Amino acid sequence: MKSMQSILKNDLKIPTSSTLVLSVSGGIDSMVMLHMLQGSPYRLVVVHFNHLKRDQSIIEKDLVDRFCKKHEIPFHYYTIRVKSGNFHHQAHILREHYLNEVAKIYNTPYILTAHHLDDLFENILIKLTRGSNLLGYAGMQQVYQAESFIYVKPLLYVSKKEIKAYATEHQIPYLDDESNEENNYLRNRYRHSVVPIMKQENDMLLEQIKQYHMQISSAFFFIRNQTIEHVQNRRIPLDQFSTWADPLKDDAIAYLVESYELSVSYETIQKIKRMLLSDKPNSLYRLNKNHCFIKSYKEAFIKPLSDKSDMRFLIREGDNRIGNMAIFTLSSKTNANTEEFTKLCYNKLAFPFILRHRTEGDQLAYAYGHKKLKKLLIDEKIPMDIRNNLWVLTDHEGTILWVQNLYLNQTLGQENTLYFKLKEVHKHA
Repeated sequence: MKSMQSILKNDLKIPTSSTLVLSVSGGIDSMVMLHMLQGSPYRLVVVHFNHLKRDQSIIEKDLVDRFCKKHEIPFHYYTIRVKSGNFHHQAHILREHYLNEVAKIYNTPYILTAHHLDDLFENILIKLTRGSNLLGYAGMQQVYQAESFIYVKPLLYVSKKEIKAYATEHQIPYLDDESNEENNYLRNRYRHSVVPIMKQENDMLLEQIKQYHMQISSAFFFIRNQTIEHVQNRRIPLDQFSTWADPLKDDAIAYLVESYELSVSYETIQKIKRMLLSDKPNSLYRLNKNHCFIKSYKEAFIKPLSDKSDMRFLIREGDNRIGNMAIFTLSSKTNANTEEFTKLCYNKLAFPFILRHRTEGDQLAYAYGHKKLKKLLIDEKIPMDIRNNLWVLTDHEGTILWVQNLYLNQTLGQENTLYFKLKEVHKHA
């Protein structure tokens, strides 16, 4: 087996002056990782978790603690309590949180886990069963960055067989996790039933899994680099999008979705792609209750949603603060600066006025009749994100008086005059 120091220093380019935070369970994999690094130039810090699921957990904690005390390695111990929901997912989130906290204490980005080649194989099988994207089908990566932390799996290309041989040769103490023998989890069912049959068919199966993983990963990162070059500022240029190859189209959509830390399926990507390639200049696809994928004339992007349907502000004479977004000033004085203010003439209106965003069915009055606000926005080719942020001024009975930058009602008479202006405080994206 290749030395751990060689893997970290030569293959992964991690300087030997670095501090490494090791997640050590007390099982054979993590104890081998710890043993291989003990005595290296790297400074080690060990983190151990008790998931409060097995009586054996205290024995595992004592085993790891004794090893750390013997070799003067800092030891951090955390209990994981999951009250409800998906236990494995919630426990994973908590483990990452504590590992990140320890890494902050020691001012290091490097966090090591003991996943190995057999784990990679099982991970690929699970992804194939449940569905994923190209990177997911490649299985877990040896190195990945999460915010400012770098997660490293130095044993990822080492088989379980090699790990067991190393543990036997060096007489490394470890404890077997009894839950690995249960068939309650999909990973264990693959491990006990599917993987042994596949290994019987091919002695070199794990090596081929490694090759598969590297080829798929290489293809993904090649496409992703192309995506990053073509997609700037989280916006897809639609005049170019139709000329791209399908893998680049798919990844551009996935890249935008992932940038908002949202999950996306292959089916969703295909639906969004059809929307972007359609003849409709404006469309949207609801990703979840908080985000929409928007097609708006020349570009496509994801927009975080806020519930604007109930945003209504009463407007009276003087300055009216519109949340933290704007100040709307209404004046009846005839000496108002006409360059700054919009002049509204009328005979009779219902006060106070209301400032809101557009709603379905809004009608605009013209000398020749009525026109839907939606039709005006289409005619003027107003992008969808701008449409949803336009301010609409009405009287208290709902008559539309003004639409920001687009419309002023000139059918109300000439007996009285008001002046108003909107000063933006915060621009919406």
